This record gives sequence, C-alpha cells and structure tokens, in this order.
Amino acid sequence: MKHDITIVGGGVIGLSIAYYLKKKAPDLDIAVYEAKYIGYGASTRNGSHIRVHFWSEPNVVFAIKSRKMMLSLAKETGWNPTPYIGGYLWLIYDEDTYQAYKHTNRDIWSKYGVAVEFLDPEEVIERYPYLNPGKLITGVLGVQDGKIHHDFVTYAYAYKFKNMGGKIYEYTPINSIVLEEGRIRGVDIGGKIIESEKVIVAAGAWSKSLMESIGITLPLTPSRKELSVLEPVNFFIKPLIIDMRPSSRGLYVCQTPRGEVMGSVDYPEVQGVYEFNNTIKYLSTYARAVIRLIPALKYLRVLRIWSGDYNVSADHSHIMGRDDEWPDGLYVATGYSGHGFMMAPYTGLLMSEYIIEDKIHPDMEPFLPTRFKEGRLVKEMMVIG
Repeated sequence: MKHDITIVGGGVIGLSIAYYLKKKAPDLDIAVYEAKYIGYGASTRNGSHIRVHFWSEPNVVFAIKSRKMMLSLAKETGWNPTPYIGGYLWLIYDEDTYQAYKHTNRDIWSKYGVAVEFLDPEEVIERYPYLNPGKLITGVLGVQDGKIHHDFVTYAYAYKFKNMGGKIYEYTPINSIVLEEGRIRGVDIGGKIIESEKVIVAAGAWSKSLMESIGITLPLTPSRKELSVLEPVNFFIKPLIIDMRPSSRGLYVCQTPRGEVMGSVDYPEVQGVYEFNNTIKYLSTYARAVIRLIPALKYLRVLRIWSGDYNVSADHSHIMGRDDEWPDGLYVATGYSGHGFMMAPYTGLLMSEYIIEDKIHPDMEPFLPTRFKEGRLVKEMMVIG
C-alpha cells in the first residue's frame, strides 16, 4: 500500500489537516491512521471551549483566525457544532495579575479588536449573584470567548474528509516512522511498511515517542487532566469562570448547553506516560474549590468524570511545520498545551498551504519547531486547567 500523504493521529488536529489538504489537492491519496478510534485522545476529552485571549501576540492572532473558522464550520461542513459565545470570566485576587491583564489588554487585545471588560467586585456580584468570590479585586470578562461541541467539530472533519475520498484507518497503530536515504519512506504498521511521500505527525501526547523512533526529540511533556460533570439544572452559568486564587488550584467551571455543570482543577499533577484514569484526589479537591465559589453546587450529584491530556511544549505553544534538518517529507503539528481543539481549524488551513505549496504563512512562522534551537520561544502562560 502507498499514499501520497500519511497523517498519524485521528484527532481534531490530524483530521483538520486531512480535510484542508484534500480540499486543496483532491487528487492526492491522503490517509489518516489512528491507533484507537477517531477522537480517542484530547479531541473528545476536553472542555469544548474556544477563546482569543492569550498572553503572547502570536497566539492571539492565531486564535482569532481559528475562532472565525470555527464559527463558520457549520457552513463549511454541514455539521452544526452548536457554538455559544458566553464569554470567559477571570476572577483576579492580586494586584500584579490585575496589572498584567490591564497591560495585555492595552498592548495586545485592544490592538486586535478583542478588548476585555474590567468589572469591579460589585459588578461581578450584580451580574453573577450565584458567586461567592471572596476578596476579589476585579473580574475580567472576555466576551468574545465561548464554547462549541468538540464531538461535532472532530466528526465533521472526519465525515467531510471521507466523503471527499480520504481514507481513515482506525485501530491501526503506527509502530515507527521509516526512513530511506535521508528521507521519509513511510510508516511501520505491525512490521508492514506503508509507503508515503510525506508523513505528518499529529498524534497528540504520543507524538514525542513516535518522533523519537527516528532520533528526533521534541520538547514535549504529556500531562493528564481530569474533568467532571454534575447533573443538569436550569442554565445559569453563562461564562466559563476561572478562579485565580492559588488555593483554588486553577479552578474553572461552566455549564453545558444541556445544563450540566462541568469543571476542573489542575490537581493532581501527573506527567509522562499514563492511562486515562481518575482519582479521588482530583474529585475532592475540585468539589471543595467549586463549592466555595458557587455554594449552590453542593446539592448536585456527580454524573461522570473523565481524563484527557495536555501535550505541553517547552513554551506552552504549539509546534507545527518542520525543521529543514529533518528527513525530507516529515512534518509535525503537536504540543498545543491544552489549546489544540480551539486552534485546529487554522492549523489545518496553514499546514495544508505549507505542505502543498511549500508556503510558510507569517502566522505559522512563530510556531516552527526550529524556534527552540534558535531561542525565539513563544512563551504562553495563559493555560487554563
């Protein structure tokens, strides 16, 4: 078997790349290989949110354009991912953080037309009377942010790609990348070589080990995250709320369109290779933090808990493209550090331009893998969860 392009990873990143490649070059034989099932990893194990507010300017630019594409996905694919732009609300408790948000709003967010609103404590209580925010300095409301259903986005790309003649192979793990005379020959599947002119590694938390099969080390650390869903009630939590108190351990909480209350804390920290399991440490810590912030939630029952992952890069920004020192025909799109779902549409578009036309878009250039050895990191500290 032989393909023109092989994509390793059937998550939202790999499928977005596959779709835009097939759209741009319909005659190419393009295949997606997934070790489990479509969306098995972080693509369907996340909080289903999109935002444009990041600390670094390249991420803000990228996110704004990806958000625009995400909101037009129903027209693009025929699948409606039910977007809801209810905003993000950061609750700020110290002066240094408050000043950092003011400076970023002035210098970056306002520049790109996504300025935030600063709410004094009284305004926060008035707008969100269900909160018990404690000694709050300010609330920062990003009205452009919101939620969108991850399953519909992931499967929309898969459905359209297959309908255009693309190939998806589920439950087909890739053992390694195969080289021949300094360039890509293909991939190894259970001892059988599938030949391919180009290989794109978009395997999320498994990208690092796959690249290491040919001696390339990417600065990535998988980190397990847990998330819980409480029983549905009448919709009242409109924004996603982030509690910035250190004692809240990165608490965020929101409500799904069905009324289920969903949220997480950044605890316990589990890095490296892991299974998708859950812990009482997480649930007890989350329960204490979320009930302190929204006391009424103590009456709700837990419906389910699941875990996913953040594939964290050294600067908390994604890695896309290739290094010219790599074997010819090898590309990556990985290391999104918790932002892969929201960055997927624009990633797919830019990667397709790069692979088909050998064109590096200015919005893609900051995220090339060469930045680590060149010392031009895209440091992104606004990581939620």
